[in-house]
Amino acid sequence: MIVRPATAKDNAKLVEIEQMTPQGEQIKLVSERKDYFFRAKKFESPILLVAEDEEKGDILGIMGVGPVSVRLQGTTTRGGLIFDWRSNPLTQKGLPRHMLRLWQGVQTEIANQNLQFIFGYVKEDNLRSMTILQKYGAQDVEQRTFLTMPVHASFCRDTSGVSQVQLARTIDSELEKTILEERFGSLDLFTEQTDIAFIDQQRKQYMYGKFSCGASSVKVWDTTAEYSQRVLDMPSIYKLARPVFKAASKVIALPRIPRLGDEIKVWQLYDLILDQLADLPYLLERIRLAAIENDIDYLVICMNAQERGFEQLAKKAWIRLNYHLFFVPMEDVPLPKGPTYFDVTYL
Repeated sequence: MIVRPATAKDNAKLVEIEQMTPQGEQIKLVSERKDYFFRAKKFESPILLVAEDEEKGDILGIMGVGPVSVRLQGTTTRGGLIFDWRSNPLTQKGLPRHMLRLWQGVQTEIANQNLQFIFGYVKEDNLRSMTILQKYGAQDVEQRTFLTMPVHASFCRDTSGVSQVQLARTIDSELEKTILEERFGSLDLFTEQTDIAFIDQQRKQYMYGKFSCGASSVKVWDTTAEYSQRVLDMPSIYKLARPVFKAASKVIALPRIPRLGDEIKVWQLYDLILDQLADLPYLLERIRLAAIENDIDYLVICMNAQERGFEQLAKKAWIRLNYHLFFVPMEDVPLPKGPTYFDVTYL
């Protein structure tokens, strides 16, 4: 077995491995990337290693770390986000040796790039990854929740305020930098807005737009052109209910029940700023209407339970997935304190 950098020639094998690891319990979704490396390309000098069986040529696992400049207790530090860490499900069960070898290989690259810490978001039922992280000194510093909201029904009874919501498909970079600094700059893990040209390129490619209602606003991130999910399996009751829901939805608002193999499209909401809580339903409803126009099925937002608007959004969410933010100091740096800043480019 060898541990080496991933190359473009590995793309097909890596996509196949991801498709063999569906997410979910009752409803299983399989992720599909057209280009497995699209997440790595969001970072400068990304670390992306694979463990390979030299004799068979099989890829046993992969691990990626994206270098970022973020703030910790007001000081800019260099760290690394773990953005891919998965094992080939066709390999041995338990805690495979190659997962530890990948970790050791990544540690060498981290030292070469002088990263002071690494961090990552791990789903609470992913015991394998949490076991390895804790073995190497990781600390659980925050819980964040991904709230998933369907778009089949209105988010507000009184829709009179929806017309007040403005949509900007492009935004002024310098003005946005000032807004983000004022609202989120004091939070740990706030991303330093240094490379404006790179940020603009990311926004042009993935930001659907910024929705504003007075001084409240939220932006929408759209990666559906490069990343999607398909329904692999679901309980029989959903399969039986599908034609009933489809027919009844012509009369009342009901969620779409997909068929096996159907694609699920998601928009990610981020950088939520609420001047008035009363603005939230209008923002959501305006986004919902835009989502329907673009064949989007769900809206998702990642939040800490202490953030403003969490309770209101949680009431509208059909699915809540809890993730733990793990932090591994490589040098003497302070632990982040929540609520931290969540950068949507990490997705």
